[in-house]
Amino acid sequence: MEEECKVNGSGLNPRRRGSDWGRIALLDKTKEFFQTCDVEGKGFITRTDMRRLHRELPLSAAELEDVFDSLDTEHTGYLTLEVFSSGFSRFSCRPEVSSLPEALYQSQWEARLSGGEDGEEERHFCMLLESLGASNVFEDPGEVRSLWAELRRDEPHLLSNFEEFLARVTHQIKEAHQERKEMESALQRKAATHDSEIRHLYEEMEAQIKNEKDRLVLKDSERLQLRSQDLEHQLFSKEKELEQLFQKQKGLELQCRELNSEKQESRVENVKLKMTNDELSRALDSTSQDLSLAQEQLAMLQEQAARLHREKEMEMYRVTEGLQREKQSLMKQLDLLREMNKHLKDERDICSGVVSGCYGGCGFFLFFLGRRSERSRSRERASPTCLMTPASRQKGDSFIIPTLHQHKSLPSDRFLCVREEFPLRCDKTREAALFVPDRLFKVVLVGNSSVGKTSLLRSFCEGRFHAATTATVGVDYSVKTLTLDNMQIAMQLWDTAGQERYRSITKQFFRKADGVVVMYDVTVEESFKAVQPWLVNVQEAAGEGIPVLLLGNKMDMDGEREVSFKDAEQLAHENKVMFFEVSAYTGKNVTESLTRLAR
Repeated sequence: MEEECKVNGSGLNPRRRGSDWGRIALLDKTKEFFQTCDVEGKGFITRTDMRRLHRELPLSAAELEDVFDSLDTEHTGYLTLEVFSSGFSRFSCRPEVSSLPEALYQSQWEARLSGGEDGEEERHFCMLLESLGASNVFEDPGEVRSLWAELRRDEPHLLSNFEEFLARVTHQIKEAHQERKEMESALQRKAATHDSEIRHLYEEMEAQIKNEKDRLVLKDSERLQLRSQDLEHQLFSKEKELEQLFQKQKGLELQCRELNSEKQESRVENVKLKMTNDELSRALDSTSQDLSLAQEQLAMLQEQAARLHREKEMEMYRVTEGLQREKQSLMKQLDLLREMNKHLKDERDICSGVVSGCYGGCGFFLFFLGRRSERSRSRERASPTCLMTPASRQKGDSFIIPTLHQHKSLPSDRFLCVREEFPLRCDKTREAALFVPDRLFKVVLVGNSSVGKTSLLRSFCEGRFHAATTATVGVDYSVKTLTLDNMQIAMQLWDTAGQERYRSITKQFFRKADGVVVMYDVTVEESFKAVQPWLVNVQEAAGEGIPVLLLGNKMDMDGEREVSFKDAEQLAHENKVMFFEVSAYTGKNVTESLTRLAR
């Protein structure tokens, strides 16, 4: 095959020599086609570049792409100049092209030599297309014919190569058409199969719909039958109920007749009752007169009671004033005791006796006056010469303040000592200190009756609970000493009566009080409701600057609680006062709350 395609020099016949010259011209034309496609100078062309030969060759874009696919045997997507040239050169070596009738080439050669006429050219071109089987391949065979005629006239040595190229292109186009027909046939078969499947599915769906419809019809008929039976049963029941209603109607008619007869009897009874009412009216008038007389007498008694109440209040006021004067006197005595204590400190080096015992918060002061001789100073014992006034009902931890005799002068050899009335557990070697309180606070306890003010006071002062506690009449007080921040604090606790008739007396104590304790019972909601009026009275009498402590007593009785901790805490927050819940019975939070107030 290669020997046939070589150029061997001289000795060739004219036909072979023309073919060699045609091959050279075809290579030049191939380079020209490649340069036409590769306008950018990349050195290779793509499928898109191949479409630029549409102007040079009478082929459509699809046909040119088919030619590109036939040349791109390695499927790289591009063609170099060597691949493009070798692809075109293979057209001359294909068997189907070389097997064309020699007579056809001979006639074409003779036609090119003679120049022919247009009719002859048309006939030869038609014969060429028929021999190639390309009569119906090209969309516009006129362009192919013009190119073929131009080559035949101008370059007859390239005509055979062009015809071989047409044969190659025709073969590729036919293969493409055949593949397209096969694809169309496959698509038609696929569409037919799809239509068959759709038809089968449609038939199955129709059958299912029919079965479901039959089932629903059967179900509806059964449901209608059951509904009909149910309605018949209900109709039978309604008929029975109607019969019963008829029976009830007859009974009601009988009762109506009986009521009519009773109505007549009631009219007669009403006449009798009217007469009785008149008699009662007359009796009421008489009773009203007696009641008026009784009310007048009651008014007189109330006036007398009010007068007695006012007299009692005045008496309590006088008692309170006396207590206040006593307080001032006690304060003076305390100042005097402090001054005497200073003198005693200066003379303690010459004191022969050591004061023994310990202070438990429940002793009282004794003022000893005695002379000491220089010889028997260590043996001399002083005898008490002072008077004492105990606080009301307090024997435990209460602070007992003495009432001292007034002396015009105090000798330097007199001294003050402390004797313990009820000794507590302490070391015998412990020296007793002279007690002089640094501060004295007056604290008033208020609240409704029976909230536990007296029990709280005793629990704080004595450290124990008294079950048999009676209601406080008027005002009572006790004294409790505390040590806070290395300071001796005396708290004078005033226990007031919670009854309404003592409110005016209680308000008098607010003006000179250093602190107020408002109490309520957690098991009695009414006592909690009275807290707000008590707070208003305190602010009106003592002002807003006085410390106020809100205490909820009986916290140990949680099962009977009527006032929640949250409500009381909210009330204390709104009024800006301190708040604790305590138990006078168990002593819980009693000392802590009052200590907080003292601070």
